[in-house]
Amino acid sequence: MNPEPAPDPLSSLSGWTLGLGGVLILLGLLALAAPWAAATVIDYVCAGALIAAGISQLGITAATWTWRGFWLTLLCGVLSIVAGTAMLAIPVEGIHALVTFLGLLILFEAAAKLAAAFSAPPGFPWGWILFDGIVTALLGGILLTSPAAQAGLYLGVLIGINLLSSGISFLAAGLWLRRSLG
Repeated sequence: MNPEPAPDPLSSLSGWTLGLGGVLILLGLLALAAPWAAATVIDYVCAGALIAAGISQLGITAATWTWRGFWLTLLCGVLSIVAGTAMLAIPVEGIHALVTFLGLLILFEAAAKLAAAFSAPPGFPWGWILFDGIVTALLGGILLTSPAAQAGLYLGVLIGINLLSSGISFLAAGLWLRRSLG
């Protein structure tokens, strides 16, 4: 009995990469179609994550009340819940805070993409990653310098553009993987 050859892991990776590219492009188009809605969704998701993290931290704190860092952990859990609740209660202010935070985060993402572009293997579509890194850097800069009254609109539009740019980059990588597998 001859064992079947193991499937090439890159063949499934190319499918996943193409699928992720398509999903990111769809999400980017939706964000561009309704930027304030996209900004509000981002605010709610971050608020939910903060509340969940705070509750988890309080749960851990309750189990370790004799630990030396008990009070600091308790404070961090409470602050996380308060911040998340404030973002749910006052979404416009939550969006303003997110614009600054995401602007910085997107600049770090741009730096990683630019570094990846220059370390790509020969034949890889590094130009698309470079393009994605440049677009991402511009978007982060625009977010950080945006006026407060337009922060939500900018956030939704720029996140939409970022998702589109990343989706195109993933599609290019997936197509490259497919071609390289023959």
